Amino acid sequence: MRVAILADIHGNLPACEAVLEDIARSVAPDYIVAAGDLALRGAHPRETVDLLFDRCDSVLMGNTDCYLAGNYLGGAYRERDHWKTELLRWTRDQLGEAHLRQLGALPFSVRYTPRKGQDLFVCHANPRNLEESLDPTLDDVAVRRYFAHLDAAACAFGHLHFPYRRRVGRMLIADVASAGIPRDGDLRPAYGVFTYTPKGWRVQIRRVRYPVRKATQALTARRVPGGPLLIHKLVEARYRHHNALMEAARRHSGLPPAGPVLRPPPGAPIRNAAVPLEGRAPPDVDPTSLPTDLDGTVTDATPLPLDVLNDLDG
Repeated sequence: MRVAILADIHGNLPACEAVLEDIARSVAPDYIVAAGDLALRGAHPRETVDLLFDRCDSVLMGNTDCYLAGNYLGGAYRERDHWKTELLRWTRDQLGEAHLRQLGALPFSVRYTPRKGQDLFVCHANPRNLEESLDPTLDDVAVRRYFAHLDAAACAFGHLHFPYRRRVGRMLIADVASAGIPRDGDLRPAYGVFTYTPKGWRVQIRRVRYPVRKATQALTARRVPGGPLLIHKLVEARYRHHNALMEAARRHSGLPPAGPVLRPPPGAPIRNAAVPLEGRAPPDVDPTSLPTDLDGTVTDATPLPLDVLNDLDG
């Protein structure tokens, strides 16, 4: 059995199209799951939701889907004069009543069972709720409390926008996000492929190319509330404490620490070079200068003056 899972699409239609195309062309799964946060924060919420319902076997609820449907509100969306409140209204208008009812009725989770005792459990943020992120820097005790009562061999989730995999006892868990707004230093959309083998579940995190500039231009052209900040976050593609998250993610995956940067010989072209941020001022990012098929790692992103992981309300 093979299950492809994309999460945190956030109305980024070009990224969603690229992921679904890659799934169809390269993965050929038995099932496709959209694991929540489908529409809010992107320029094409209605088109993205329609595409996901058309292509996916299961569509799950995320916290921002609840906000749109009016089930409850979280974070700054509860503040009357915040730009996110205006964004919420704009997105609701774009979706319309029928789509909002559809979002409000989405299930919390789905299970796939290739054989008895080997369930794959898929949800948005964690098996208990839609709001708390499973940060890779959490210690084992903190992580285990989310899975204490889950009877499954593997669990896929999103919400953090930072893909990684980890073992919790005998359970394989993986954050497969984000297909719409990656925050792990790589602009390319991420999604996960869970494959059941004679040795149990295995997971692969795949990245795809997509026209980033098309997504940023749409936020401006369609006058999405908060557009400049949404573009900044899309291009920034990382949290303030990126290095700590990356180190923890590599440790859980059994990878060695990142080594020193290898400099190319004089005159050689530089491709996706990783340049340390420390000790120099990062330049501003001009979204209009992005190539239409930008594919690579953001190495010069400016950290926003926000506490780490404080933007998980969408």
